[in-house]
Amino acid sequence: MPLEALQAKRDAILGELARVGDMRKGSITETFRPCGKSSCACSAPDHPGHGPYYAFTTKVAGKTRTVQLRPGSRLTKFEREVDAYKDFRSLSEELLKVNEALCNARPEPPEISERSAARGTWRGSSRGRWRRK
Repeated sequence: MPLEALQAKRDAILGELARVGDMRKGSITETFRPCGKSSCACSAPDHPGHGPYYAFTTKVAGKTRTVQLRPGSRLTKFEREVDAYKDFRSLSEELLKVNEALCNARPEPPEISERSAARGTWRGSSRGRWRRK
């Protein structure tokens, strides 16, 4: 892919990233649960249980944090924010791939390689000295 096309693609991805908006890292699960009463219909083996119940789960400082949600505007808001985070992750991965392609497509300036050859190479001694070739 030509250099100009890669730069245009990177600019387009950066524009999309700027429009992502509010986001929230985590996941939303939907569950059905029996209530435990023997006289309830949910105690039948083919009954899925009561629900759906929704829970948003995320990690905060290494610990799992869960927020119980009910159907309604708060659940819709959380779903929109989680979806925005997924879009952000996808765009970030795409941006990294395009930047890698850009780095590979750009030629190395000759003055950098000449300067590093004149200075010598790092020999990795414990004293941290440069040695000329």
